[in-house]
Amino acid sequence: ICRVYGPQLDKIRPPDVAEPANVIAALRLVLPLVKAQEREVRALRVPEELRVRLARWFDLQDRRIGMLEHALRASRRQDFRAMSVAYVDFILAGPRTARLGSAIGIPHPPC
Repeated sequence: ICRVYGPQLDKIRPPDVAEPANVIAALRLVLPLVKAQEREVRALRVPEELRVRLARWFDLQDRRIGMLEHALRASRRQDFRAMSVAYVDFILAGPRTARLGSAIGIPHPPC
């Protein structure tokens, strides 16, 4: 999964929140990749001892994906303030998700 999505995500430069057009372009590229990656991870057979922590990681990851979706919806309304807030929230939620992911063997960045 990481060999497939990692290089694709690495090609997308993190945008400067002060440049809405770049944020929108990045959101349009990143969101489908992150969703597809998560679907594939969810399809894996999970060892019993990781189920609780992995469920928590999925919860955090789902929230982050929701933030990206919110940012993209806001961009379509040209509500750049809401878009920027949702995008920054996504970034700020990253370290918590990464710490939990690292504890269960998911690299950070995710791939």
